Amino acid sequence: MKNTTSATQSKVYNALLSKRAYPHRVSTIQTEGTHCSWIFLAGPYAYKIKKQVKFGSVLDFSTLSLRRKYCYKEVALNRILCKDMYHGVVRIVTVPDENDNRVVIADSHTRTGQVIEYAVKMKYIASEYRMDKLLTAHRINLENIRKIASILNAFHSTTLTNSEIQKYGQPKYLKYKIKENFQTLARLKHPMPRARDTLIKFIDNNENFFYTRIRDKKIRDIHGDLYLKNIFIVKDRRYYLYDRIEFNDSLRYADVAEDVAHLSMDLEHHKHKELQSYFVHTYMSRSQDHALKRILNFHISYKAFMRAKVSLFQARFESTKSKKYSIKKDADSHFALGQKYLEHL
Repeated sequence: MKNTTSATQSKVYNALLSKRAYPHRVSTIQTEGTHCSWIFLAGPYAYKIKKQVKFGSVLDFSTLSLRRKYCYKEVALNRILCKDMYHGVVRIVTVPDENDNRVVIADSHTRTGQVIEYAVKMKYIASEYRMDKLLTAHRINLENIRKIASILNAFHSTTLTNSEIQKYGQPKYLKYKIKENFQTLARLKHPMPRARDTLIKFIDNNENFFYTRIRDKKIRDIHGDLYLKNIFIVKDRRYYLYDRIEFNDSLRYADVAEDVAHLSMDLEHHKHKELQSYFVHTYMSRSQDHALKRILNFHISYKAFMRAKVSLFQARFESTKSKKYSIKKDADSHFALGQKYLEHL
């Protein structure tokens, strides 16, 4: 893991805390952050900036040109499932000011200025409509789950597949993902050789079945990061399955069962086993893909360990002890869930 955040990015971050940086009226500015991005919630829009970081061979935002590339890719990928949520990519530039160059978000009228960063511009949607928040507020019902299962099935039935994508369903590629995840966990001081070996043994014991999934064209360009925080449900009418993985195609080229497993895992993580069961049943009924049940526990276990890894990454970037503790507690919960599903293999 390499964090190369520069003085320029710090300057951009501080500038976007000011209303003067925006080409539209802003009453308040709020910020959110992950291990690889900052999001500025400003009036009717949200602006997402990719941090200047590099995580091995998995993610590389270390140069301005790479961040520009992945901003455009993020917009293209997410418009498929989110339509009007993703507005496009904007330039962040320096323009002459009275005393010094000022950092602003460029609009169609900004013709001058040096580009120092790029951001994904999105429609602002209040966090109260995020699915994890709705679940906590007891505002998710079976009809919401049925609708998500239907949207996901329709997406999976039309999203791209070809020989290049299908190769990622081969056992050797699955093993590579498993090994990479646990190698990273070991570097984060959480070695888990038994869990790694159990998942790899499952692949070896079911090799023919994984090739059947390839022949059945179940390896597709999926969402790749489908959990509760990446779903908005606005007034039970608009559903946004957003934030598809843009930084690494190999994490998105996978069995459709991975998307089902990821959301299923997160529903159980949030203590809603009944919604999890209904979601899986409804998806299989809609897709007629009853065979995915054979590998569902495998993928749930893998996704739980993967989410634990992401939490540990995020904890490293937190400055407050209380936030670090909360994130590490979340990681421990995912470790326990991953271990539980190992026992079902």
